[in-house]
Amino acid sequence: MSLPFKPHIIALLCSAGLLAAAGTLYVQSRTPATIAEPPAQQAPAPAASTTQPVAATYTQAQIDQWVAPIALYPDSLLSQVLMASTYPDNVLQAVQWSQDNPAMKGDAAVQAVASQPWDPSVKSLVAFPALLAMMGENPPWVENLGNAFLAQPHDVMDSVQRLRAIAQQTGTLKSTPQQKVIVTPAAPVSASSSTAATATAHTAAPAPTQVIKIEPTNPQVVYVPSYNPSTVYGTWPNSAYPPVYLPPPPGSSLPIASSKASGTASAWPPPGRCSAVSTGMMMTITITMTTTATAITRIMAITSILM
Repeated sequence: MSLPFKPHIIALLCSAGLLAAAGTLYVQSRTPATIAEPPAQQAPAPAASTTQPVAATYTQAQIDQWVAPIALYPDSLLSQVLMASTYPDNVLQAVQWSQDNPAMKGDAAVQAVASQPWDPSVKSLVAFPALLAMMGENPPWVENLGNAFLAQPHDVMDSVQRLRAIAQQTGTLKSTPQQKVIVTPAAPVSASSSTAATATAHTAAPAPTQVIKIEPTNPQVVYVPSYNPSTVYGTWPNSAYPPVYLPPPPGSSLPIASSKASGTASAWPPPGRCSAVSTGMMMTITITMTTTATAITRIMAITSILM
């Protein structure tokens, strides 16, 4: 199975052009100079006012609701799901393709859809039939997530960090032999970044003071977590916007590991390349990953969102 990027590259995601800095154009009138009687000097044009933040389209509560079921995904997989959600029609087509080709899984599935006119992020997800099936069961959620990510990428990434911090506090997000949870202080926001951020919609929620990264212990191994947000995050802060839950679909081709803890993690196992290990918090079935160069540049281009 192939995800078109290196999993250890931290991507936390946005569309091209969203971080372009706003600028103002000053036009100065030109008056022909005369020797006898120069014209009176005109007062300089008033400086352009500071760019005001664009009104947020979605509230923090709405974004948290949509991000909840994927916030605990490894960064590399999370970036692909977020990008894929901005192509909801492609996702539905990939879901249908996966249903029509149940025998095609893992790397073979990714290679089989290489000629499809889908975004690379969507193509990468055909290696995870159960994940695609879950997305196919809730098209409105996919569309809402994608729209929020396009309109308010900073808020979506802030939501990821906020929910990860909550899961860490409840004890459901921690380092295991299969994954590393890395906490670093958030980088200070530069003046240029702050100005650029006003060009896109943004909620009034304070930015996280730390960055929580989730990386596979083995860069060539990725798993797909499946968990109940109402359990892993504890008491949900806004009952009017309960977290979306994506239960594994009945009859899924993925072997779903079970545990008495808060969640499960699974992936389709190619013959001879799968291992199942209990992590304490969850059961993890891992899958050996290969990388393609198709989307590595795209992933690297959006790294600054998280850093």
